[in-house]
Amino acid sequence: MGEWGDSPPTFDRSSDVWGTGQSAFADGDDEGGGEQYIEIIGTELWVAGMVDLGRFRRVSDFVNIVQGYLAIRDVVVLTRTGDATRLTMPELRVLPDDIAVVGQLGTDRPAAASGQGVFIEKVKHRLVVLTRSHIIDGDVFIQRDGSIMTFVDASDPKFIPMSEVRVRWVSDRKLAARYPFALLQRSQILGVATEGIKLGGAETTARRAEMLKAQARTSVVEGDGLDADLPAGSGTETLATTGSDDPDVVATTNEG
Repeated sequence: MGEWGDSPPTFDRSSDVWGTGQSAFADGDDEGGGEQYIEIIGTELWVAGMVDLGRFRRVSDFVNIVQGYLAIRDVVVLTRTGDATRLTMPELRVLPDDIAVVGQLGTDRPAAASGQGVFIEKVKHRLVVLTRSHIIDGDVFIQRDGSIMTFVDASDPKFIPMSEVRVRWVSDRKLAARYPFALLQRSQILGVATEGIKLGGAETTARRAEMLKAQARTSVVEGDGLDADLPAGSGTETLATTGSDDPDVVATTNEG
């Protein structure tokens, strides 16, 4: 695991996901984060509603620690373009395992750390990931000497905090949503690109696709030997009639 030793880094559930040293839970007279508006995007479903954080300070803390169903109230089902439909529900309970993205319209960054916190220098990286249904790109913050792939391969936290997030559907690549802050579930990730995403014109993209296909065809023709001539006596089979009244009955003879 390189600089991480034999095991990936784990999430300290007594502090927030940004690593400022602040507790994920409200204490004293602090009433926690209260109700927050969120949008949940799954493979097919996209809903918006309110979540009660209880004693948790932030949505990121709550989503990463919650067990069982995630309950949201005043739910509105959204279309694939993010528009509200007429389908509403007083409450909806969703299994977190099927959630790809939890989006927020406001930032989830914590307040400035107290003097007791440990400062960890982090740098911003643009990350592009593929899920079964989405193309998601956003900024992640990792330790300056850390590896971006080690960060992605880690098992904790379950949901990766990202900022300046854009979500597209794989089926049409159209931009579906933008969030200043969102959480991406690691288990939904199928592919990762760390060098950004480029959107070329239709002609440029088509030419590149044809070029790659041509290279693939050339490599198959040169390597499989299927076009080579068969030597004489190589066991080529011919068909001969058997004299049977059934025209479908044939016998094979070996000319080699």
